[in-house]
Amino acid sequence: MNTSSGMSEPETQQGLFAAVVYPSSSNTRHALAAFVKSLKEDGVRVGGVLQETFRIPDGDMRGINMIDVETERRIPINYPTREEWDNRVCSLDASALAETSVVLRHAIERRPDLIVVEKFGNSEKDGKGLMEEIFQAIVEDIPLLVAVPEAFLENWAERSGNMGATISHDLASLQSWWDSLPQNR
Repeated sequence: MNTSSGMSEPETQQGLFAAVVYPSSSNTRHALAAFVKSLKEDGVRVGGVLQETFRIPDGDMRGINMIDVETERRIPINYPTREEWDNRVCSLDASALAETSVVLRHAIERRPDLIVVEKFGNSEKDGKGLMEEIFQAIVEDIPLLVAVPEAFLENWAERSGNMGATISHDLASLQSWWDSLPQNR
């Protein structure tokens, strides 16, 4: 569906996994974290990782932590130096990415009610990064939400074989998707 701004608006579809699409230019996106918090308060077993972005006063990113949803442990995954930021050099910490991968693999082994992955970046769009763990959760039929920037939606569609749902990054869409799952009806 197209909006008057010409941007494509995600549509809710049924499926055990979904891309949670957010505007690439968005500096704040709290709906996924709020949704996870609400589910956990309701006793839903949620695993995976969320992102926590730190910004300096002018709005530029200072760093990113990945947060283990189950333990709330923070993994500093990306803290660019000023030079890296100014030159747009990738500063992703490979060892932190590997640590994040372990968190996801452990979540898959525990088979929670839902896995969230708030990371679909350059590595994942190229089929690397956390894609193996994302695919493993899909193969295991564990409900999965993957946060995808709007600019990478086409890459996600390619990687996922155009399967699964595509939903907006807002609480109502997340809840609607969750309620549509067979085990939640």
